[in-house]
Amino acid sequence: MVSALGYIAESFDPAAPGRLCRGRERWIEYETMEEDLEEGSIHRIILSGATFSDDRARDAKRGIGFGPVTHFDLMQNLMGEGLLVAYCEEGHPHEIPDNAAGVEHHTVARPGGGLREWRVRWHVQVQHEEQLQQALGAGADVFVTIDAPTDKPAQVVPESPLIPRLADESSSLPSYFNESFASALFLLTGFRSEGRPNRYFQPWGVPAVLEHVHSVALIHRDKHGPALGVYGRTPFDVDSLAAALADSADKPLLVPFAIPPMLARWDRAISELRQIWDDSSLGPFPVPAAEPPLAPVELDTATVASVDAEENPAPESEASGAEE
Repeated sequence: MVSALGYIAESFDPAAPGRLCRGRERWIEYETMEEDLEEGSIHRIILSGATFSDDRARDAKRGIGFGPVTHFDLMQNLMGEGLLVAYCEEGHPHEIPDNAAGVEHHTVARPGGGLREWRVRWHVQVQHEEQLQQALGAGADVFVTIDAPTDKPAQVVPESPLIPRLADESSSLPSYFNESFASALFLLTGFRSEGRPNRYFQPWGVPAVLEHVHSVALIHRDKHGPALGVYGRTPFDVDSLAAALADSADKPLLVPFAIPPMLARWDRAISELRQIWDDSSLGPFPVPAAEPPLAPVELDTATVASVDAEENPAPESEASGAEE
């Protein structure tokens, strides 16, 4: 089996954000905001992994988890230095990380669901892959890097003065974010809805969050697992990413895409990469060619008649009449 990492680096326009994974994710319905953004001022790189047996990729399992590079390694290479912080908007109250900061309980109500359901928003610093996976499992799907926690943390406000504070609410760490940053994160994630497709992110929340950080990573959805989208104010250096990953032990295969990988066909991207592959400097192309389909067997008339007679014998009455 071959494991590869697909990517596309492109500009991002919140007014026309484009599609996400078919049937699994869309952007939150949005109105065009009045923020004055220059064309091409926001950039993103979308990445997804895959494991497959040959260049037809019919058996491909798609998502970062099936690729050769972890979420943590990708974020370290793409998001710069600083504290990596995972943010969750609608986590389960029983799955809050022990060292979570800014824990805030709230309720949601959606058509077809419970009248009111308790959810919790929180954020937590991530220092290695295990912590990142724990944050993902608890519901985090936004990641940012900050220089240091703010000295003016956002206030955790009870949803209603008639509802008493929960017993464990006061034990959480103070928020890492100030009030303005917390509002930007709410614009990005606060109006989500689950279903088919799910809607997790408001496109105009991306530039709002980028007012406070250099880049923000969002967990998008692919066919079999999550993909990763990193958004920033400057273009992403794909060559530097390739060089950094080439130094790793497995030297992952990077496959460029013309559209986001969760919307595209891997067999086409592999075919285009094969056409520009330089065997002299890179060695043989690492994806085996699919075996050609078996040619149909041509049978003469006598053989066809014999096979037909064996598979469709004549009724007993006809056979006995023929013997008489």
